[in-house]
Amino acid sequence: MFIEAIKMMLALAVVIFLAWWSIRYLLPRLQTLTPARTGAMTVIERVSLGMRTSLCLVKVGERYFLIGVTPASMEYLAEVSEEDLPESGTEPPDPPDFAEILAKSKDKVNMFRSQLKERSGRVQERKDTENDHGQPEDNYRS
Repeated sequence: MFIEAIKMMLALAVVIFLAWWSIRYLLPRLQTLTPARTGAMTVIERVSLGMRTSLCLVKVGERYFLIGVTPASMEYLAEVSEEDLPESGTEPPDPPDFAEILAKSKDKVNMFRSQLKERSGRVQERKDTENDHGQPEDNYRS
């Protein structure tokens, strides 16, 4: 009975190790493999719209087509001319400089602090003028 339990635990450990190894090393290699493109049809770009819906830009010969893909169907949406496509050499705009963003946020924080000091000073002045005009002072402390 004890030996059978040890055998079962070892078999379970081997199965768990093989599952981990295949997810960690085998799956990424399989995902990077692309089939040889010998045909005249190529998926240029795929954009996900949701969990299981996407738009595909497909090149067939010299023509480009926009296709909607759902789990239930594939639909032709439009033909796209080559002039409407962005050039492949165009680069996206540069992201904003982190130092500039940090400096702007520091300026905003400093401005907020100065406004807060100014307002607290006005509140204190009001309290002082109220106390000077003979109103009873609040001696209760919590």
